[in-house]
Amino acid sequence: MIDFTEIEFHKDDLEELMKLEIDFAFQPIFRASDMSIGAYEALMRPKGQSPLELIEAYQKLNKLFVIELATCFGATLAFKKRGYTNTLCINSFPSEFMNEGQSRLYGRYFPELVGKVIVEIVEYTKLDRDKWISKKEDIDRHSTRIALDDFSTGQNNMEALEYFQPQYAKLDRSLICNIHNDSDKQEKVSSLIREFHSRGVKVVAEGIETKEELDYLKAYTKVDYFQGYYLGMPT
Repeated sequence: MIDFTEIEFHKDDLEELMKLEIDFAFQPIFRASDMSIGAYEALMRPKGQSPLELIEAYQKLNKLFVIELATCFGATLAFKKRGYTNTLCINSFPSEFMNEGQSRLYGRYFPELVGKVIVEIVEYTKLDRDKWISKKEDIDRHSTRIALDDFSTGQNNMEALEYFQPQYAKLDRSLICNIHNDSDKQEKVSSLIREFHSRGVKVVAEGIETKEELDYLKAYTKVDYFQGYYLGMPT
């Protein structure tokens, strides 16, 4: 479990964080060019419940900011302890952001990660445009890049692409499953990749679970990165 007392949080923040029993697993993301590991995505693992159950519980309490703070600091602590030196991908709510003090604290504890973090905007919470302005300022302060997670589900669609202006888009598993046998998915994925690349957005195919899916993506698409259980399980 993550020990949040390792960070000199404000006492109110620490009090909230200490109520959580969470750890993180990491799943590798592979470069399509040479199949080397380019990044690791941090995946929250709460004790005794699923991540979605924890998120829903805090959403009802109007305390999603606690999960945002726990994910940002907790994932980075776990990442460092594993000795990883690749890029770190952290899931993030578009509606939540660190305040100035929390942001400076992050920079003080993790200066070596400036420019090496990708914030993955999750698809299942609505955008708060006023909060996003503050969040974007924080992202820019740390030279952080943006990815749209699970593209084509929830809130993450072409409208979100226009608004967030991400550097990466992650194609949802629903587009990848059985793609080698589905001409409709093949056409849609190819069209999306062309659109993303025309905007300078790199594409991650996530949820690859079979050799056939990977082989098709390698041979017939211009996906930039691969992620999925077939290539590497979260550990």
